Amino acid sequence: MPSLLDVAPLLPASGSNNPLLEPSPGLMIWTLVVFGITFFILKRYVFGPITQMVEKRRDHIAESIDEAERSRDEATRLLDDYKVRLAEARREADQLREQGRKEGERQGAELVEAAQAQRDRVLGDAETQIEAQARQAAAGMRDDVVDLALLAAEKVTVRSLSDEDHRRLVEEAIDAADLSGLSTPSGGGA
Repeated sequence: MPSLLDVAPLLPASGSNNPLLEPSPGLMIWTLVVFGITFFILKRYVFGPITQMVEKRRDHIAESIDEAERSRDEATRLLDDYKVRLAEARREADQLREQGRKEGERQGAELVEAAQAQRDRVLGDAETQIEAQARQAAAGMRDDVVDLALLAAEKVTVRSLSDEDHRRLVEEAIDAADLSGLSTPSGGGA
């Protein structure tokens, strides 16, 4: 390793003139010319393309932001549209449910009416049958009364009239008697 004494002769003396510290107009002019040329080259071939790339990047970012805002607006619009459609679907489902309920009630009422009509028809048929049977019973009873009256009249009169005479006499007596209560049942039925 060199010592400090070995390096000392290489250092300029404090009184000597350093050419780098002395102003030199020629060197200054050439430095300015080279600086200008370098600045022109850098501005034209380096800073221009870099500025253009920065501008392109800035434009691309702005477009991306605009597209993101458009996408957000579209998503918001679609969400609002979805909410409207969902509300319409719910309203339509409520209407269908209400319509189904009303239809069920209507069909139930129709079934009740049909059952009541069937019941009325069955009751009417039963009433008609009861009336017919009552008339038959009254007619049968009338024939029995006629036969009993003939038999009784024959024994009372000791002589026998013809059957036709007896029958006519008994029928006249029955017609004169009030047997209308026997022809229809009392109480009204069902």
